[in-house]
Formats: sequence, structure tokens, C-alpha cells
Amino acid sequence: MIPLFTNNQVRAVDRFAIEQLNFPSLLLMENAASSLFNIISEKGFLSKTPTSVGILCGKGNNGGDGFALARKIAFAGHKVVVLHLSDKRELSADAKKNYELLLSSTLLYKNIFIKKITKVGDINILRSFDVIIDALLGSGSQGDLKGLLKEIVEKINTFSNKKIAIDVPTGLNADTGYGATIFKADLTITLGALKRGLFFGDGYASSGVIKKGEIGVGDKYFEEETSEDFLVEGNDVKTIIPPKREKLNKYSSGKVLLFAGSKEYGGAAVLSSSAAFKSGAGAVILAIPDSLQKILLQKRPESVIQFYGEKNTEYLSSEFYSSLKEKLIWSDVIAIGPGLGRHAETMNFVSVLLRKHPNKKIVVDADALFALRNKEYRNYKLKNAVFTPHLGEFSSLINVDSKLVEKDLLFYGKEFVKETKATLVLKGPRTIVFSADGLAFINPTGNPGLAKFGSGDVLTGMIASFLAQIKNTRQAVLSAVYLHGMAADQLKKEKTAYGFTAGDVANQIPFTLKELNNAL
Repeated sequence: MIPLFTNNQVRAVDRFAIEQLNFPSLLLMENAASSLFNIISEKGFLSKTPTSVGILCGKGNNGGDGFALARKIAFAGHKVVVLHLSDKRELSADAKKNYELLLSSTLLYKNIFIKKITKVGDINILRSFDVIIDALLGSGSQGDLKGLLKEIVEKINTFSNKKIAIDVPTGLNADTGYGATIFKADLTITLGALKRGLFFGDGYASSGVIKKGEIGVGDKYFEEETSEDFLVEGNDVKTIIPPKREKLNKYSSGKVLLFAGSKEYGGAAVLSSSAAFKSGAGAVILAIPDSLQKILLQKRPESVIQFYGEKNTEYLSSEFYSSLKEKLIWSDVIAIGPGLGRHAETMNFVSVLLRKHPNKKIVVDADALFALRNKEYRNYKLKNAVFTPHLGEFSSLINVDSKLVEKDLLFYGKEFVKETKATLVLKGPRTIVFSADGLAFINPTGNPGLAKFGSGDVLTGMIASFLAQIKNTRQAVLSAVYLHGMAADQLKKEKTAYGFTAGDVANQIPFTLKELNNAL
């Protein structure tokens, strides 16, 4: 796991270096500028000489980093235009010093041009430049951009130049991963440590490639810091998935009971049960309405199917609980939700299931979440439950407007699991897993090709399967989420994000497992 840090934690290292280690603040800024220059060069943004580089500088220390970086880029022979928003007297002390150093450098280096921005049209000079660097606000900024600053960022985002952000893209909250208007970077070089807001939500969409820059203190400080947020790595998952032992049988490989599908949504049952099998579970029973018998027997011949109701039964109802009780007790894991529909009788079954089986591992997805909306989940013991909502479903669960939830996903996710002691899989462009102890794990795999019907049904089957094989709930869920996204990434290379379906993701699972660990 890669630890991610809050803005306050990262800013504290500056104070520690200055107050405890006696590092001059200007030295830290100079070290940062050197690190920025090295990374920008290594990543190929200064591939020709001269490269034309525009740097937008604010009045704080982020702007100071920009002034210092401009000096180093110019000294390397590149053309540099620095546009700043503030008068000299408004600059922070260190920013002012680096502004003065840059200004004095123009006496010798004629490839430096400095201008104050007074109107949005002033940035048109950068439209034809090779690279634009954002040193406007940095990680300390909060709230939505307004006025001239907002106009500048919006206009810059229409330019086709390569773009680099120093520390965080302007407009992004480094803690919440949210921003209404954000500088769209191809590369973000974050200073000191990895900030959590870069890796999910709007941060993921706006930061591009993320590299860590240095301020000259090293990593020792952060080795002592406690983190609540992590980025999942492939090696984490590789060590979790158990090998298939010689003496395994179909029941010791994990028993899953899956409630999925209704007359309207039979495909969800096919996708989720297929994913459960292909993820390694030995015994998967698919419980479906009797009316789907003909369709499902044709599409899922390897599944053991438990039909309920009469021939005209179209959806799950609590009246079928008694006939299903034996299978409920038999299972290691129950998954419920994909394609069930939201009939009142079905919601009653979800309620009965959760009340009568609080000690059973249960994956609650899709339509089953509807039974617990508006904080109804408070009426159940859920420490063994895994919830898998997308943003809209989660907002409905906790009865908070989705626009508010989106502005601070980590806060609302952590509050939910602290209250319920459940595990939360908050699905999105970067899916986040929240464990009952209040930790958050951001999944780095996956791509826009997963934004299709059925992708969530496949993930539900995978989670149920791994829960049945791996005793540790958090480890099982992280494995399923990571591999689900990894399968999609493999398919993207082969078919592009446009060309693969949820069924393709399910079929890809064995190949993804093989790539992750050839011994499996």
C-alpha cells in the first residue's frame, strides 16, 4: 500500500524542516525547483532546445516555486514567459525573493520575459507555447475559483499545450479531491509527499501523471506519520489471493449464494454468477425466479440454479424465505441485488435476510441497496455486510445530496463505515474501499470502458467469490476491486474503452489472475 497524506500533514514537514532542522525556507524552495526541473526534463517536456515554456505564478509559495523553476528552465537555454497575478508587494517573502532573482536574471538571460496579468486576454501569448506550467495556488487553496483566476484557468484549459501543475492543479482541494473549476494537467509534480486528493474524484480527472517532487528533507519524516488513506498496489493483491491447494474440493473453495435477476433484468444474474465462478469460487448457487428458468439454463449451464416461486413468478419476495433458508445457511457468502428490481416484496426479502443473518457475510448491491435508503440501514447489524453503491446510490443510502457527497467523498465514506462497521465499496472512476476501522483504499485500476451496464454486476460476483475464499473481508474486497479494474485495463489495450462489455470483463478474469500471478 502507498500511504497518502492530508494537506496539513504535508505542510507540517515544511515547518519541521525550518523550525527543527534549521533549513532556510529559501533552500527548501530552491530544492523544490531543482526537483521540478529534473522531473520535467526526465518526462520529456523539455525535449527540444529551445522549448517555449509559459509559467503562471500566484502570490504565495507556489508562485515562488514557479519563479525559481523559471530561472532553472531559462538557464538551461529554453524560452520562458512568466505571467504573474500580483504586484511585488503582495508576494510572500520567499516568492518575492525568487521574483527578484528572476528579474535580475533578465540582465544576462534574454530568453526570460516577465509580465503581470491584468485581464484574461493576457494569457493568449501562451497559446502557441510548447508547455504551460501552473504555479498559481498550490495545495493550500480551498473553495471554488472566482473572478480573473477562474477565467484564466478556464481559458488555459481550452489550449492544446502540454500542461504541468506544481504541487496540485489550481482549483483542486488537496484533501477532498474536489474542484468546480480545475487546471487540467498532463503531469502533476506534488511536493514533499503524495496528497490524497490527487488520486480520486476530480483530482484523478485533472492531475494526469502524478510524480513526487522533493524539497530536500527526504522521506524519513513521513515514515513516522500515520495515514488513513492508501493507494492499492498490485503486489498487495498478489500476496492476498490464496493458491489452489491440491486437496481442495468444490465446497472448500468457497460457497456463494447469489440472489440476482428478475423477469426484467435476467442478464444481471448471468454476469454476476459467471464472475463468481471465474474468480475461483467452487460452488455458486444462483437463486432466480422460476419464470427465468428457460433463459438461465441456456446461458449458465455450469451454475447450480435454485428456482423459487411458480412458473409465473417474476421477482423475489419474502414469502420465499422459508424455502430458501437451507441454502442461506449452507452458504459462506450471500450476494444480493443485481437485477432484482425494486418491488416492495423484494425489498421485504432484503430486510428479512439482513435481520435473520447478521453473522453471514452479505454483499449488498444495486436494487438491494434501495431497501436501506434514507438511513434505513441503521435498523440492522451490518458488521459483516459489504455495500457496493455508486455515488447516487450512496447518497440515497445516507440521505445526503449527491453534490454534497461528491465534494468530500472520504468524509462521508468514513462516517458511514464508522457508524455501521460495514465495508463500503464506493464505485466510481476511482473506486474507493472503506473498511470498518475508518481507513480508505483508493483503487488505481480501471478505465472509462467500465462505465457500461453490467460492470457492477460482474464486480458483485467477484467480491462474493473472493469473500468465500479469503477470510479477511478487507483483503477479499480489495482483491476483487483491483482485479476487476485490471481486467478492464487489459481489455482496453486490446479493444479500446469503447469496444468491450461487462461480459468481456467476466471472461477476462482468468487471464487477469494469470498475469497477476502465474502460479495461480
